[in-house]
Amino acid sequence: MERVERPRRERALIRPFSLEQASRLLAAPDARTTPGLRDRAMMMLLLDSGLRISELLSLEAGRVDWLSCSATVMGKGRKERSVPFSAKTAQALLEYAQARSKSPIKSDRLFLGKTGKPICRSKARKLILRYGRDAGIEGVRLSPHTLRHTFAVLYVRNGGDSFSLQQILGHSTLEMTRRYVNLASRDVAEQHKKFSPMEALLGKKPDSISSRVGACA
Repeated sequence: MERVERPRRERALIRPFSLEQASRLLAAPDARTTPGLRDRAMMMLLLDSGLRISELLSLEAGRVDWLSCSATVMGKGRKERSVPFSAKTAQALLEYAQARSKSPIKSDRLFLGKTGKPICRSKARKLILRYGRDAGIEGVRLSPHTLRHTFAVLYVRNGGDSFSLQQILGHSTLEMTRRYVNLASRDVAEQHKKFSPMEALLGKKPDSISSRVGACA
């Protein structure tokens, strides 16, 4: 029995945020304060790059390349990778970085608490949970990992390929990445059911359809 490989348990992907839910979540922090700027920048970077929460919180300020809009993070297995982000996220990060420079700094990490020390995972999770509840988001798990899943699904849905997604997410194999592709494909199928021209045609009265066919003849 020692030679028999254990069966692998199927892990279900977390349901991603909708675009409307993600928008409400990002709008929840008070951007007039340094913590609010920090939290908005954190969530935007998670949603825009698919970083793991551990990668986000260990990101050093000096590892952000403002010119190329990318950040060098340490992933699983102590493997470094460069992760791109958009100009919108860069603007949010820059606004936080400017406010951060006026507060106590006791670490090289980018995201710091009020005392100038790095934020822990528990704190980051509680923040996202609180903002999600404040935004009235229901029916989806309010966690940093949901932002990672949302990035992956939206990336594929918008035309991104699985190979570049694998590199961005830091997956060692394509197995997990393919699951995001399958999830996005199912999402596209659901959208097709809603907006299919044939469904619209078949939903009309037979008389109106036949009369149009006759007119074309």
